[in-house]
Amino acid sequence: MKDATELIRALTGLAWPVFAAWVVGKLLPEIQHIMKKRDFSLKVGNNELTVQQFTDKVVETTAELQQQVAAQAGQGRVRHDPPPQQRVLHRILWVDDAPSNNAYEAGQLQAMGVEVVQAESTEEGLRALQEAARPFDAVISDMGRAEAGGFDPDAGLKLIRKIRETDDTTPVFLYGGAGAAARRDQVADAGGTGVTQSPTELFVLLGQVGRFPRTAT
Repeated sequence: MKDATELIRALTGLAWPVFAAWVVGKLLPEIQHIMKKRDFSLKVGNNELTVQQFTDKVVETTAELQQQVAAQAGQGRVRHDPPPQQRVLHRILWVDDAPSNNAYEAGQLQAMGVEVVQAESTEEGLRALQEAARPFDAVISDMGRAEAGGFDPDAGLKLIRKIRETDDTTPVFLYGGAGAAARRDQVADAGGTGVTQSPTELFVLLGQVGRFPRTAT
């Protein structure tokens, strides 16, 4: 009797995965057919992404979170960061010649009550800073981007230096690939507050500047 009970439990446990696999197998050809006929896109913050772009971003971000959790678990403890400062991150300027690359992160910030103003060049970013009715609480920039004279691999550094000519206090972060992260010393020498290629670390860095207006839901 005991063996029979265990067998039933095992079969029950397998039932849902087998059923789900069967459904996917039946529907997948039709889904693929529809995807080929229509151009699916999603509105994320101020940008529009294809389903594939959005999925890739979700996978990347959740993978980063998993790595962070795994690293902390490997240390045998969960890190307790100091309480956030009293400063509130109301407005952030994001300078990047391809805003759609950061649509998911910008959408997360907006979900937490942060106004994200996007600029696609150093000139446009500096103009946004100068003409802002209210000051920005932080600036985020990529490292290399297309400028008026062509692609500039040091655009992020130049933006930091320009900002520091008149502003010594606004935090400026560089958010890019491994190439940008490898130039951490140069970013610091230029007056940058931090540099990262990780979306998770970016939010950690911003959280060290101040608190978000509300919790994402």
